[in-house]
Amino acid sequence: MTDTDKLILTLAKNKLKVLADYYPAQDGDSIKEEDILTKLESMGVKVGIKNDVIKNICESKIPQYSIIIAEAIQPGTGEDAYIEHFIDVTETKGIEREDGSIDFKNRGKVPFAKKGQKLYRKVPPTPGKPGIDVLGNEIPGLLGKDIKMPMGKGTALDQVDPNIVRSSTNGELVIQDGFINVLEIHYVRGNVDYETGNIQYKGSVEVSGAVKAGFKVEAEGDIRIMGNVEDAEIIGGNDITIMGGFIGSGSGSIIAGRDVYAKFVANQKIQAKRDIIISGNSHHATLTAGRSIFVNGMKSMIVGGICEAKKTVEAGYFGSNACPHTIIKVGNDPELMDRLKTVREEIDEIQVSKQKIEKNISILTRLKSNDPNQFPQEQQEILNKLEEAQQPIIQKLNELENERELLFKKIKELKLATAVAHLGVFPKVEIHIGNQWLKVEDKLRYSTFKIFEGDVVRFSR
Repeated sequence: MTDTDKLILTLAKNKLKVLADYYPAQDGDSIKEEDILTKLESMGVKVGIKNDVIKNICESKIPQYSIIIAEAIQPGTGEDAYIEHFIDVTETKGIEREDGSIDFKNRGKVPFAKKGQKLYRKVPPTPGKPGIDVLGNEIPGLLGKDIKMPMGKGTALDQVDPNIVRSSTNGELVIQDGFINVLEIHYVRGNVDYETGNIQYKGSVEVSGAVKAGFKVEAEGDIRIMGNVEDAEIIGGNDITIMGGFIGSGSGSIIAGRDVYAKFVANQKIQAKRDIIISGNSHHATLTAGRSIFVNGMKSMIVGGICEAKKTVEAGYFGSNACPHTIIKVGNDPELMDRLKTVREEIDEIQVSKQKIEKNISILTRLKSNDPNQFPQEQQEILNKLEEAQQPIIQKLNELENERELLFKKIKELKLATAVAHLGVFPKVEIHIGNQWLKVEDKLRYSTFKIFEGDVVRFSR
């Protein structure tokens, strides 16, 4: 290097690069590459030296300013955070048949999550590959882009792993505005028809419109339908409420695990585990209730068809001026009678087994008492087994006898069943209470029908 050559090397504070300022002499030899390398070595620079740039500097006859002659190996950026789903909320438009056509009525079950079920997790961002500064020190890799944990309705963070989201309730899986929500009630906006297909849901369902003929709504919870129900099938695990009417050609049915409420019913079938409450009239319908049937209203009528309940059937009128054949049945429980028959048969069978065991135990016990020392070991083992088998048989017999008494009590209560027409009864109405029945031949006013001294008897006010 000549006396007038000038080279200034500057190490950046972050140690990511070295800058060179070079002022060559007007005459004489230029700076040598090894001179620059020696100076870098004295500064501790080991990584990212740009030999081609250094060569260009040495060959330059003009000043060079802020030239990067050494540069760090930059750290890499890791993977961005993302959401991994444990559930599938894909909406199906229909199920493909074997012939390739699409069944638009049946689209499978509504996506459902149980309380505590894992819905999704956030996979955190990862660090990238480490870099190295010009002095040889490691530079930590950069994290990928993080995201905010999406939290919809009915969801909660896992108590152990905050990157996992679980359902905080039982409900339908619904995506709204990019969020997964768990809604306790499945809402159908409008009618149940080809637009929605059949509805099958583990929770409760609310339909803002009607249920069209040929379609089905099935739910393990409550079902609430704001419009009419045509020739459709409605199955609910709890209460079913029809704000409109239930009317059709007779191919529709409602089955409820508890109560059924409807405005009116015509030609259709309703079955409820507990009560059926109709606010208007029942025309030529088949109503079956595990407890009672109430057809309310100022002039409510049960016209035609069959109404059967264990406890009571009440309406304004039984029948009408047209005198259609109308059957009212109360105080009958075929399942109760079938169970009583089964219990009696089981008791008889167990009594026979019990008597056989008692007889054999008595014989062996007598033999043993006559000569205990000569009683064979084989017979002692048989005696032990018989005595062991006797206890569960006695216990089972006691359980069945208690159940039989309870069944007798329930059957006795059935005899208190009543049929009540608050305004009147028309001819051709049959009143059945238990195994007895009465056919009405004349028009009657207020009537309560009960069993009295073994017969169906009418009581007026």
